[in-house]
Amino acid sequence: MVDAVNSGSVDAPGTNRLTTNDVGSAFEGFIGKADESINKFLAEKTDKETGALNLSSADSLQLQRLMADQSIAAQTGTSTLKAVKDNITAAARNI
Repeated sequence: MVDAVNSGSVDAPGTNRLTTNDVGSAFEGFIGKADESINKFLAEKTDKETGALNLSSADSLQLQRLMADQSIAAQTGTSTLKAVKDNITAAARNI
């Protein structure tokens, strides 16, 4: 990495180095899938005529599970990005 810094070049994404773009892209996909699952579930449970959401107890638990999956993906992505940023900052201080 020192050679890249000294030469003024930067490695392209996907060259065996973890970047914030790599992490962000991966977790955007996870969060997008979770969003789609929730939207599909809500569309299936919504009355087309009245727009009312009709949920049984089991449906409510299913929705909570889907929302928990979404939250886990978002929180994991956020904490992973923070860890990468902190590591980059620490590495920069050591140069």
